[in-house]
Amino acid sequence: MPDHHPDSPDPALASLIADAIEQADELPDLDAVRAEVWAADLVALAAEIDPEGPAAVVEALAVAGGSGPAAGLWAIDAVSDLVDLGDPALEPAPTWADQLLTSICEAAWIVGDWRGDSAAFRFVDAADERHVLVLDLVPGAGDTGETIGEATVGPAELLDATADESAGLKSRSVPAPELAERVARAMRSTSEPSTSFVAVGRVVLARLSSFGIDDLEPPVWIEPDVPALPERDPDDDAWAADVVRRALGEPLTPDALDPAAVGAAAATLRAAADTDDELAQWLAASVGPIDLDESDADVVLAVLAAAVAPASLTPLTGDARQAVLELEFADWLGAVLGVVRAGTGTHVDPDVLVDHVNRCPEVTSTIPKADRARVAWAFAVAVEAWGPLGVVDPDNCLTDFGAAVLPAALVRAWQPI
Repeated sequence: MPDHHPDSPDPALASLIADAIEQADELPDLDAVRAEVWAADLVALAAEIDPEGPAAVVEALAVAGGSGPAAGLWAIDAVSDLVDLGDPALEPAPTWADQLLTSICEAAWIVGDWRGDSAAFRFVDAADERHVLVLDLVPGAGDTGETIGEATVGPAELLDATADESAGLKSRSVPAPELAERVARAMRSTSEPSTSFVAVGRVVLARLSSFGIDDLEPPVWIEPDVPALPERDPDDDAWAADVVRRALGEPLTPDALDPAAVGAAAATLRAAADTDDELAQWLAASVGPIDLDESDADVVLAVLAAAVAPASLTPLTGDARQAVLELEFADWLGAVLGVVRAGTGTHVDPDVLVDHVNRCPEVTSTIPKADRARVAWAFAVAVEAWGPLGVVDPDNCLTDFGAAVLPAALVRAWQPI
């Protein structure tokens, strides 16, 4: 007969605990940092299921006993105050127990790519092992402060890409305490943290505490409300499509686009759908959504149009939702008319797109300086498909295909539904 005792754990929590006990057997062979990351994610997942979930996990590990669960308890203690250090279940201690909470920051950088800035810290622990903490800093709109986007804790080699010119990253060294305060401010402004930030949030707090920042709460996963799409005005859509035609001429029809470029782009999208790559979100958000059995050109145009005027926000990530809501049809007109007029080979990045909006004669509005970083960030998110689809080349320069397909994509986005 099933056990309906009120103290029986939630099935999801019971499953998480069982997984944790099994995974804990591998912890003694890890290092302190990876154990902390494991513990931070575990505590966050347990808290998401039940506010008392983390305490239940600790109790279950203590009851299980052995070297693996003991290591798990040591790791959890490093990222929370849930463990009684006098508990005999902490024995035998893992070899890395005395390295926990010994990390100190030895360098910090602002690392930038075309999506914006990230805060990067390099820490070294008592075993002379190094790791990095990287947090995306998402610009706010107007007077709104920055927030934290994606977050990563990993090996020091993660920052090697900053020395690779082909990676398109720029970095500058900054005083670590100042950057830590900037991150703390962004954390306080973050109301809907990303899953990656929630997962490593307790490690972030532990590292910030080394700078004397102790007043922050761990990020908690909040199921975001999917906002309704603004109602489209058919007259605005028709006007915008007409502006494209008057400015650039009639866009190429789908069957007139370069078949090789279209075929390669469509193959990329179909592969993304097969592997559930993030690029596939634009397929799901397209009008229809688009059937992958449609022609190559229709599949590609549907995806490029979805970033301009999605049929639904539900399939999109939080960043993508914010980006498409941030950008108005005037922004897309100014950006695309500008880069197409500049011609094949012109460099394309979010700041360039903002410049084109502000200089476009067909667009009467301009992006104020206070909103520039936010709009640039929105463009960076919304045009991420341009690289994989061949609209821009690996150096982020407009291709012949990009110059031909972008006007057609705008007209597709604003066609009557």
